[in-house]
Amino acid sequence: MVRISKQAERRHRSPRRCRAPSPKTGPLKDDLPQGYKQHSNAVNGDVAKNYFIPKIA
Repeated sequence: MVRISKQAERRHRSPRRCRAPSPKTGPLKDDLPQGYKQHSNAVNGDVAKNYFIPKIA
């Protein structure tokens, strides 16, 4: 096994860039208790028991 040089080690290491803190996004920002937004069912009647099609509006 060949010893890898220090320079080659640094070259192959993935860079970690310093970044400014970004604003929260997603369910953490929205403070959703279940982790997702609930949608009502677009299907009505007896069929609604078997099928769920989210009504997004």
